Amino acid sequence: MTEPSSSTEPVGSIAEEAFKLFRAMTASPQPDAGTSDGGHVCTATWCPVCQVVGFVHDNPDALAKVSESAAVLTRSLRELIDTALNPRDQT
Repeated sequence: MTEPSSSTEPVGSIAEEAFKLFRAMTASPQPDAGTSDGGHVCTATWCPVCQVVGFVHDNPDALAKVSESAAVLTRSLRELIDTALNPRDQT
């Protein structure tokens, strides 16, 4: 197993790493210096990464709705946990 080089970025929080991954997946591909090809061409229509990236590219409002839903779900789970850990008196 190889050790990471000292020039790599430090590992961030889960949210930071998820954001980096999402940004990398949705960014427009940069052509290599040695090629004239304009970007990634997926030859497999079953490729889940290409399908997600294509969907997000074609439906940017869906990303906002998914983010909003995730925030509501997280808030609800937090309230559920708080209620379970600190039950109120029913008198």
